[in-house]
Amino acid sequence: MTDTAYMILYSANLAFIITHLYGWLLKWFYKPEAYREHFYELFPAQKAVGIIYLLQIFELPYLLQIGDSDALLYVNAFSLLFFSIQMLIMCEGYFFPENKHRLNGYWLFIPAVVVLLPMFLQAINLISMPEGWRIWTVGAVSLLFMAYFSLSVRMALRIRNAVRRANEDQYADSDDFPVRLANLIRWIPTLVLILLAINFYADDVWVKFGRDILFTVANVWFCILTLNPWRKVASTENSDFTEYLNDSENTENNESQTNAEKLENTDIVHHVSDSRFDDLGRRLELLLTEEKIFTEPHITSDVLISRLGTNSKYLAEVIRRCGYQSFYDMISLHRVRHAISLIHQHPDKRLADIAEQCGFSSQASMAKAFKAQGKDTPSSYRIA
Repeated sequence: MTDTAYMILYSANLAFIITHLYGWLLKWFYKPEAYREHFYELFPAQKAVGIIYLLQIFELPYLLQIGDSDALLYVNAFSLLFFSIQMLIMCEGYFFPENKHRLNGYWLFIPAVVVLLPMFLQAINLISMPEGWRIWTVGAVSLLFMAYFSLSVRMALRIRNAVRRANEDQYADSDDFPVRLANLIRWIPTLVLILLAINFYADDVWVKFGRDILFTVANVWFCILTLNPWRKVASTENSDFTEYLNDSENTENNESQTNAEKLENTDIVHHVSDSRFDDLGRRLELLLTEEKIFTEPHITSDVLISRLGTNSKYLAEVIRRCGYQSFYDMISLHRVRHAISLIHQHPDKRLADIAEQCGFSSQASMAKAFKAQGKDTPSSYRIA
């Protein structure tokens, strides 16, 4: 290896380690004053992310022996297994904070440490492994990685199901930040593991160089995004949040008004022409009343956007102008109406079956929807 190649590889790995140590300091010790008091409630996975960064100090054997095959194998295996575990813990802490002890004290690290420890000792020349050890080591790492990868996929599916339940049970809008965030990042850990697997099985210094550069750039971007020195406190005047509070206050003071009447009293900028609105509104009504599209389980606004041939902005405006507060408000209203109709028609039918037929994920979800709309329990309609 030439001196130039050595310096390039060394610099890339050094930058990788330094930026990750900085990330650890940032995640463990930096708390913006604006939400310092409730910091860990707002960012429950903050320390778990910091641990990911801190663990990269174990790449030092490779930094001190650039080009050494044993050090390269160790550091690639280390990244593959430890990233897999820590990202699982990070996702658990962020998306399911109520289950923060679910992973029982990081026990998933134990098999990884057992496999990596002899590789680490070999890399720093403290022991000499028997001939053929690399084959057995690659096999052991592969088996562990397959187990961790399957857990990563299951985690992504858990996040997806949690988003669906939030949409249905809490009537969250698909534009809500937590929903958008979850949909955007739930597959990122799995993608990272695929990239690390390519790096491990390639077992090449230049592939490792590419990984170092990619992760360093991503980490610098993430640190800048976290610090955001250009961030300014949003003005409460004319802000969306103030508008939301005003709308809520108006709702409380005008409970007797229908959604349509409230909309008439609200200044809304119309982006959809009247003729286009009439067409979209008519087709939307057909989808709801004739095709009963709301009975599709876990329906999203994307389905309506596709069926109506429009975009999310226009669909949101049409929904509001039709008298609904949001997409999920509209779906919930029609599901409840349909459920009441079915209960009247089939008083002996199981409520769980009616809930499924109306598009609810469970009987409990149907009961929540009835309660949210100020109606009696579903069973009370059997004798109405």
